[in-house]
Amino acid sequence: MGLMKSGRVNIVITNHVLRYSYHKNNTVAGMTVHGEVELPEGTIKDGNIENDGVFVEIVNQLVHVHKWKRKRLFFAMPDDTVVIRQLQIPAALAMEETVGYIKTQIGNSLYLPFPDPVIAIESIDADDKYRDILLFAYPEDKIKGFKAAFETAGLRPMAADLTSLSIYRYYYQTKPKDRNHVLLIHWNKDAIVLTAFRNHKAIFTRYMKITVDKETDEEQVQQLINQYMIEINRIIDFYHYSITKGEGKVEQLLLTGDSPFLGMVKSSLSSLIPLPIDGLEQEELPAKYMDVLGLALKNDS
Repeated sequence: MGLMKSGRVNIVITNHVLRYSYHKNNTVAGMTVHGEVELPEGTIKDGNIENDGVFVEIVNQLVHVHKWKRKRLFFAMPDDTVVIRQLQIPAALAMEETVGYIKTQIGNSLYLPFPDPVIAIESIDADDKYRDILLFAYPEDKIKGFKAAFETAGLRPMAADLTSLSIYRYYYQTKPKDRNHVLLIHWNKDAIVLTAFRNHKAIFTRYMKITVDKETDEEQVQQLINQYMIEINRIIDFYHYSITKGEGKVEQLLLTGDSPFLGMVKSSLSSLIPLPIDGLEQEELPAKYMDVLGLALKNDS
């Protein structure tokens, strides 16, 4: 958490907006500037850069205005295609050998919905024979596409993150930690991402696209919200009965995102699901900025 002489840029990308902040150090208080840029339709689609020229120009303008040339960048990508799996591997394998071992299992005992994944792992538990790990897999081509675009715009990408992990990091580092089973509801304009955390580790995620037209009235929006309340309840039950095998229940809901109807969502959650809700509001910033604040808290290493 030490000071960084050159500061650091943090950027969160969604399919419709780019949120950013600049921090003189990786603390919430270290932020000196923040904002967001609406992306022209078709710039990002399904988490991929569709119009490279437009995206690079938008980032280049930010670099020029804020004098970010050659600044270090941490960025978070849409969670639309991330795969989170809990796996069991031989305990004899050292952690540095695990990624290589997992890659040999892809297509055999392990199936992923995309080729050439970038893989990260976290250890959960181990005994004499086996080690339980969490596998995070993401399409390598998406990461490479963003990294190349940022480099073209004059930034120095240092690390990529998932938006859900960034948001939870903000919660974990700034809020009480007495809840061991937490469901993050990231409700954006075009998608909802539900991510379950057990003992502060992400162990399950579900991505759902949503469509709300400009002509949609409040009654129709409420009907849509009610439909997704059913799905959220299903995930809560799935977590209890399938993921934890009846040994744990969701104790806390985290609600954030950039949906203009977030207030209606929170009211529906309060009336339909008897669990405490943390909206992650901060006095200075709307809830939608919790993703970029959490990204700024990511360690440099």
